Amino acid sequence: MNLADLGVLYGLAGTLSGVFVYRAAPGSRARALGSAAVSVPLWPLWLPVLLASQKIEGSSQRSATTEAEAALLEGHEAVRNTPLEPLLPRAAVDRLLRELRRATERYAELTTLLAKKGFDRAAAEERVARLEQRGASPRTLASARLHLENVDRLLCLSARDRRALEELSELIAALRTQLVFARYSGSSPGEASDIVTEVWARVEMLGTSNDASPFDLELSAAITPCNPPSTS
Repeated sequence: MNLADLGVLYGLAGTLSGVFVYRAAPGSRARALGSAAVSVPLWPLWLPVLLASQKIEGSSQRSATTEAEAALLEGHEAVRNTPLEPLLPRAAVDRLLRELRRATERYAELTTLLAKKGFDRAAAEERVARLEQRGASPRTLASARLHLENVDRLLCLSARDRRALEELSELIAALRTQLVFARYSGSSPGEASDIVTEVWARVEMLGTSNDASPFDLELSAAITPCNPPSTS
């Protein structure tokens, strides 16, 4: 194989890398094109960095969930075979773990969905603007605007799930330390009981979101508007 053949193979690998980066890159079309353009000549350096960053981003939520699961189990161990065990019995821990995992899976699915080009908010917004400038028919404009609104609703749901999981994880960590403190200090379980009540309230909210129908989710997003994350 001569130098020309190697050059052809390198160029082909760079082109394929550019296509992959364009499809995988989140954000606006311009940003995706910029990343793809850089990856074509520099794919041996750029592609591993991109893959590593996506892996880290995906694993961060899994790590937080794993920490919350460990905190629940440690909290149960702290009160097992003590008068405090009714605060966090094993059956309750198992149910909490199931709901936490379901909510995490739902958030991961939404995140994956919103990373696809068809759900790019900036692209949807640009399309509406182009159609308005071209004087497109009312029906065409209405469909494009509905698509943009639906992307906004999905972004709201994803942001809401992320916040709920973060808050629940912190609350579970506080519950663990409170149970450990109550066990070794002999203090009243009142504060731990209050945290347990709040954990269950948040888990019930997560369970309602997980079991909601598409109509319920759309209605909830419409009732509780939010500003979608900036794509600039």
